[in-house]
Amino acid sequence: MWFDELGEVYEMFRGSFPLSFLLFVPLVIMVSPVGAAQDFTVYRMQHYDLHGSPHGCRNAIVNVEARLIDASVYTRRCVISRLRQLTISKFKDIQAQNAGGLLILIPSGPLEKEDKKYLLELEEELLLEETNMPVYFTYDTPEVSAIYEDIKTSQSVDTASSALSALMGSVSANGFQMVMNGPQAKVLSDFPITNILGKLSGYGIEEQLPTITIVTHYDSFGIAPGLATGADSNGSGVVALLEIARIFSKLYSNSRTHAKYNILFLLSGGGKFNYQGTKKWIDENIEISGFHISSSLIQ
Repeated sequence: MWFDELGEVYEMFRGSFPLSFLLFVPLVIMVSPVGAAQDFTVYRMQHYDLHGSPHGCRNAIVNVEARLIDASVYTRRCVISRLRQLTISKFKDIQAQNAGGLLILIPSGPLEKEDKKYLLELEEELLLEETNMPVYFTYDTPEVSAIYEDIKTSQSVDTASSALSALMGSVSANGFQMVMNGPQAKVLSDFPITNILGKLSGYGIEEQLPTITIVTHYDSFGIAPGLATGADSNGSGVVALLEIARIFSKLYSNSRTHAKYNILFLLSGGGKFNYQGTKKWIDENIEISGFHISSSLIQ
């Protein structure tokens, strides 16, 4: 063990203190244990342009020392914050100090109602404008939590009450270099939006009947695409539209309940991007003059 090695070193220099102390300290640091590299999955904050305005995170590469959000200096550091620790004012401060990156820890497992609300509010604020600072999310698993605590211990060296405390803390602490490599994001200049359309024709001459359109977007959205599960946005809307289509399909198969209007069922893409799929379908299929549609948007 390295403790045995320290004992031998101490015996060598015991008669020549304090000069030996100057030589002893680097040796202690050299033989102190260093934690192995640890990998965990992260999710980068998305970025996009909407109507010519940039939103989200533009950069991806991080290779800087880690510091917790309660540190005093963020410059050229990867700041690590638990979800509830990060406020908008803190985020702006991190940006202003030119931090090398930001890693946000989300509670693992099902989110509590208050945590969901906090994340949605944070998501809305962070995506309002563009940031050049790489922003990542990960789940606060036991392994990640252990890294967090190690960084907390090493960070305490910065505020040690004495030089000796700082020295001994630096020997026992594990420093972490946050490294996130990958290809830089590329612009998708022509991203296709796919819409799915179903139709029930009314009783009578189809072209002369009024039409009701029921629309919902099928895609989900999150501050990081990998975190967008989409049960409420918009899995529930898709389920509702499909159930309505099933019920009306049965009604329209019977002449006694076959209504005199057409029904269109539209599953549109790009719902969270200002309903781009719906807009595309309207532009391609509806002539403003001479055609009236009663529409309902299911969220």
